[in-house]
Amino acid sequence: MKKNGLRIDANYTEDVVGFALESFLTLLGFPRQRFTIEPFSWAAERWLGADARLHSAIRGFRPFYMQFKRPAAYPDFSTSKIIRDRRKAELSIAPRALYFPLRQKQESHRDFQHNVLLRLREKLLHRDLGDAAYVCPLFLDRSAYRLSLHWSGLTRWPRFWRHHPWEWEDILLEDGGRTARFERIPVLAEHVTVPPHKRITSAAHSYSFTEQGTELCFHSPQALPEGSMSLADFLGKLVNGFLRGEKLSPDQSNDTLTELIGAVYGDSGEDMTRYLLEGDGPLRHWFAWGDHLRAHYAIEQYALVRWEAGLPELF
Repeated sequence: MKKNGLRIDANYTEDVVGFALESFLTLLGFPRQRFTIEPFSWAAERWLGADARLHSAIRGFRPFYMQFKRPAAYPDFSTSKIIRDRRKAELSIAPRALYFPLRQKQESHRDFQHNVLLRLREKLLHRDLGDAAYVCPLFLDRSAYRLSLHWSGLTRWPRFWRHHPWEWEDILLEDGGRTARFERIPVLAEHVTVPPHKRITSAAHSYSFTEQGTELCFHSPQALPEGSMSLADFLGKLVNGFLRGEKLSPDQSNDTLTELIGAVYGDSGEDMTRYLLEGDGPLRHWFAWGDHLRAHYAIEQYALVRWEAGLPELF
């Protein structure tokens, strides 16, 4: 932790959060249901782009988006706006409140990162295809965060790791593979997800919450006590929708990609053409779009992927 007056800043970066969760999530695999969680961009791909033949093995997918944040905190005796707003809204502040600020708009950007994430979310929810949210650890100290990531899986749940990470399927899926429950993985319960809830015209806003990731407040201020959930619940909702709902066929997914690009940039066609022409085949178009979101807005594009047959080998 780093102290700046009464403010306490996490002593790790957003990139650390992204790398840790990417490594963790891509270990998950569900062989009997034939699906995995994949980063969907050239920069973050694990195996989807390693061999073009694998593209034809994808039966369907559903995208979702995450923007990783790192927390800061103020103690309950602080006179900061975060504490004042929460006290006025009668939200918990003891022993401290965690928060993260929104990102400033860059000169080259057409809009705020927050609004881009919101538009992606609105389009996916309208199509009942996925979701988008901020994801933030509930730890301020890098060592504690790293220890949690390591020991939550290895010590508290040793049976998960007897032979292979894919044995998690037996514990995470219920009702014959129709329901997923990720809260049984402790580390996922130690990250809060916050969906963007309204458009902004300034980045001078923050989201705050308790050390348990509850009692959300948007600092206009606006109390949103039911507005956050754990990463475990967020992933559970996504996977349950994936198991029971529509999946995008790779060969017929360009229309959906066009809708998402249009939601972010409008229907001028200039940007749509560029992304839809980059790469050979629809999945490569999605990867190009994922690269753009990561490079310009630090928004990570992931997908739940259903395979035709068995899962690809990890190595």
